[in-house]
Amino acid sequence: MTDLTTSLQLIDLYPTRGMYAPDEMVHVILECDVQHICTITFNLAIYHGPRIVTIHTEVRNLDAGRNLMDFSWLPPAEAPAGYGLVLTCEDGKSSPARLATAFDVLPDWTVFPRYGYLTDFSHSRPDENSTMQNLARFHVNGLQFYDWQFRHDQLLAPTDSYLDPLGRPLSLSAIKKLISAAHAHGMAAMPYLAVYAASAEFWKGHPGWMLYDSDHKPIPFGEDFLGIMNPVAGGPWQKHLLDQCSRVLDALPFDGLHIDQYGDPKSGFDVKQQPVDIALSFGDFIRAAAERNPDRPILFNAVGNWPIDTLAAAPVSFNYIEIWPPDIHYVDLARIVRNARILSHEKPVVIALYMPAVREVNHLLVDAIILSAGGNRIEIGEDARLLTDPYFPKHEAISGSLMTSLRAGADFAVRYEEWIGPLLSESKAPELKLPAGVEVFYRKVKGGASLSFVNLTSTEPLCWNEEHKKPNNIASFALEIPLDFIPQKAWLLEPYSSEEPVPLELDLRGEKVSLVIPNLALWTVLLFER
Repeated sequence: MTDLTTSLQLIDLYPTRGMYAPDEMVHVILECDVQHICTITFNLAIYHGPRIVTIHTEVRNLDAGRNLMDFSWLPPAEAPAGYGLVLTCEDGKSSPARLATAFDVLPDWTVFPRYGYLTDFSHSRPDENSTMQNLARFHVNGLQFYDWQFRHDQLLAPTDSYLDPLGRPLSLSAIKKLISAAHAHGMAAMPYLAVYAASAEFWKGHPGWMLYDSDHKPIPFGEDFLGIMNPVAGGPWQKHLLDQCSRVLDALPFDGLHIDQYGDPKSGFDVKQQPVDIALSFGDFIRAAAERNPDRPILFNAVGNWPIDTLAAAPVSFNYIEIWPPDIHYVDLARIVRNARILSHEKPVVIALYMPAVREVNHLLVDAIILSAGGNRIEIGEDARLLTDPYFPKHEAISGSLMTSLRAGADFAVRYEEWIGPLLSESKAPELKLPAGVEVFYRKVKGGASLSFVNLTSTEPLCWNEEHKKPNNIASFALEIPLDFIPQKAWLLEPYSSEEPVPLELDLRGEKVSLVIPNLALWTVLLFER
């Protein structure tokens, strides 16, 4: 075998799909460079959570230059289940020495939604398959097709090529290719629409369908851009929009509907000056859409977490919440996720919020808090760029350091999904003595229990929407926790690292377990195995 020190460089390791269905073969791709033709023995260790499921070796012949190798494995049919894969080379001299990734088996993407987005639907857009493979690296399993529509009141374009309301060139053929590529990579495709917005021309031509303010004036959105329609149940606008949705789902292989609102107005009147209950109308629209499309996921944006009581009680597939001030503290994110879980009988939560890509610490703390509380965030989309603005095409490039951390965090969320995250109900945390500023999240699970610690140490309350420094590192501290089972082992995990779990020494004292946390930077998770 050629000397690995000079011949082999491991580049990347990733699954081909955002998720896999039960009884589906998993394929993981290794990208590597070699200087010379050689034969290499690869070691692959597959983990189910912290425990090894299987180890095997594969001998591969490599050509000089860039190589893409497909490693396959058929996991057990049980779902949901999260796995990790660690790849090394036999003599350990490759550069780097190892690569790791993750994958999971889900019965349906809405069980653990990892939502991404697309914004470019032009003929000239980048190759759709490479786009989806980039997203699969982050385990994205659902995509919001943002502003794909011809008009807000006529979703399907009359021709293949068309301009959207802002003059962007779009193509139905490109949309169909993107949907097909999404499905081939284990991702659902969800078309965006607004529940009460119509083009100015349509709006002005239907005064009896409009929503009016308290002065009986029509309500515009933007300067002669859109108008707000009356979304009341059984009204002409609701019927029109439901018919538009049916036409879309008949013509294009989308998987469901992603319905938006604008946060305001929260009240209004019909043409006869009778009050309209906007929140109630939203719930009615969801129910009507679900009745027409019983086997398709329906989503609805709770802008500013409003009206979450109504939306969580409606037949949405999961909670989608766009967060704005005054909910500016990291602890607000945990509160909002927890509340939506309770109101919806533990449906998953996807959070949308907008921060510049340069605020790397903010992004990492946001993701830590949201996943620990039982949610996830829509953040990665078009060209593996970051969602940073409510108008999605204003996405931003991600730095190499943030990309590495987000990839590691996504791998962590998938590999340990049976220990932490949306699949599990949060348990009441036991009484713990912790350093000031540490938020803790506790889950009792089939295999034992997990504790997630997020470091928010600061002299002032930290806000996700303001630039701030990294919280002070918390050095080694002792932890004593009462458990209702005897743990066999405790593991320490650093989610933003690709390193393997580290076993910790346990001291059992009656019903309490004592151990030492060696360090808390941003986010540390403990797993206690039965």
